[in-house]
Amino acid sequence: MISQNALEIGLSGSAISLLLLYHLFHAWEVRARPERTSFGRNSQARARWAVHVMRKGADILAVQTLRNWTMGATLLASTAIVLALGILSFALSTDGVDQLNSIVHIAGVRSHSLAVIKALLAVFIYLIGFVSFSLSIRFYNHAAFLLNLPPLKGESADPAAAIHAIRRGAGAYNFGMRAYYISIPLMLWLLGPIWFFVGAVVMILLIYRLDHEYG
Repeated sequence: MISQNALEIGLSGSAISLLLLYHLFHAWEVRARPERTSFGRNSQARARWAVHVMRKGADILAVQTLRNWTMGATLLASTAIVLALGILSFALSTDGVDQLNSIVHIAGVRSHSLAVIKALLAVFIYLIGFVSFSLSIRFYNHAAFLLNLPPLKGESADPAAAIHAIRRGAGAYNFGMRAYYISIPLMLWLLGPIWFFVGAVVMILLIYRLDHEYG
């Protein structure tokens, strides 16, 4: 029989390794072969959009699009901080953690301290998501000014700075969404390492499709 400690370490370590290796692979793929990833293709499309907006003077289109991006990032940032505070309150509640361990925990180590560590790790991931979406809002605000910046006398409009701000905003937004994705198997970890491993595998398959289609 496999001991509970070995089961916890083996399955949890495998799940963390899978999540880490996949995201390292995706980061390499975005840099080396961006045309194969939805993020790379969308980045090129956003650059073309910025050039179109600045050269055609489509101010209303720019304002409406950036407003939608900013509203989405604001909603997700607010949700992330609320979830982080809610989970933190739960983790600091001895009764809540102990009841969860006794009722729904499947296999693995049943430890109050370990459950608190798992919950705090989920809080940390949500805080990363909050910061990422906040940075996304910041970069989109910069882009709003840069897209409407009139060219200097005798020069044509240069969209390079606006494209850079939009790309950084989109990168921060993408990073925040990944924090949400990773938080799902982490929350399942509270139910046991089996759920954590299964959740990590399912989430990687889902993210892979999003990363290589127009997701």
